[in-house]
Amino acid sequence: MNAINTDKKVQLTYGGLKSSTDTSGADYTIIGIPFDIRTTYRPGTRFGPDGIRRAFSTDSVNEAVGIDTSKYVKGVDYGDLDMWNAEKAYLGSIPQEMKAILGTGTIPIVLGGDHSITFPELLAYKDVYGPVSIIHFDSHTDTWGSDTDKEHHDHSTPFRRAIEYDCIDPKTSIQVGMRGGLFDESDFDFANDAGLEHIYAVDIHHMGIEKTAELIRKKVGNNKVMVTFDIDFVDPAFAPGTGTPVSCGFTSRQALKLIRHALIGLDIVGFDLVEVAPNYDAGGITSILASRIVKEFITCVACKKAGIKEYAKKGMIENV
Repeated sequence: MNAINTDKKVQLTYGGLKSSTDTSGADYTIIGIPFDIRTTYRPGTRFGPDGIRRAFSTDSVNEAVGIDTSKYVKGVDYGDLDMWNAEKAYLGSIPQEMKAILGTGTIPIVLGGDHSITFPELLAYKDVYGPVSIIHFDSHTDTWGSDTDKEHHDHSTPFRRAIEYDCIDPKTSIQVGMRGGLFDESDFDFANDAGLEHIYAVDIHHMGIEKTAELIRKKVGNNKVMVTFDIDFVDPAFAPGTGTPVSCGFTSRQALKLIRHALIGLDIVGFDLVEVAPNYDAGGITSILASRIVKEFITCVACKKAGIKEYAKKGMIENV
């Protein structure tokens, strides 16, 4: 699964993809952001991109949807963004480099890194597309903070800052999977006042995956969407390798099914997968799941390019 880049060094890539910083001909681009200096609990997500790449299976066939993604889309692995000066990179080189990548027309699939990286990503999306809708899978709202300290950034603040900086359209955005480990109900006040909708984990367990997916699709409609997935959306029994695990989450199967039902066919312009911390993993199961989630993201890109109706006619998407 290794590719050789132009400086002759051996570069581990996702699924053996070509290692390249030229993304102009790629339908999707894997990008690592090994950043975790803004965590509030357990660090280690800087090792996430490497862990996810190492866990990947080279099979391009998604058996649940019935598609060989390699027949429809091609991707490259950009490698990791340079984090040698992480403080400078956060609001400097991350949005600048992401903007340049987006400008080539590729769809980024970012491997984090803690969830704070989503805010500088969204600054780039805003510059290219204007405010986008977001679908945010997580156990936390990440809208914490205060009006008096808008310069504070950590992995609990990215969506508060994204709203304040007009990076997202909260009225066509949704957060999915919120559950325990929150301070109190007032943590939702800022987001609620802005129009950002939440679906609590307990409600998903009650109404099921299909209904949840329906609500997500209705909320974002035909808008351009950025998808951000915190691995702690999944229960720690299935994804222990994360910095802020919260019980009463979702199984691997439920998470993958929700991705397929909710995302395939939407106008998605980018993805990220954050908070994978291999140093807390057990047998690599979190990284293995994360690599499969990336595969589902690639499937979304492939289905969109292939034509969603082709697969809908076969009944493959409705029934996965």
